[in-house]
Amino acid sequence: GDIAVFMKLLRVPKGDRSYITTDVLSALDGTDKPEELLYVITSPPQYGQIENISYPGIPITSFSQMDVAQKIVCYVHNTKTVVREDTFR
Repeated sequence: GDIAVFMKLLRVPKGDRSYITTDVLSALDGTDKPEELLYVITSPPQYGQIENISYPGIPITSFSQMDVAQKIVCYVHNTKTVVREDTFR
């Protein structure tokens, strides 16, 4: 089926972290099973990393919509340089 993905800008101060919440990232496929919607990071961020809060310092390569809903996924800005933007896919 069709999957709709909704994204918004996430601002993260230098050296800090911010949670990726459903206000920032959400996907729908019409099945009402968010635990089955999986995001796979194919191109990681350049100036930080995506982490599960249970394993700080370890970058993750995938997470589910349920992880986002439970607020356990975050972007960590881990460079001392101020950058205008960072992206991941």
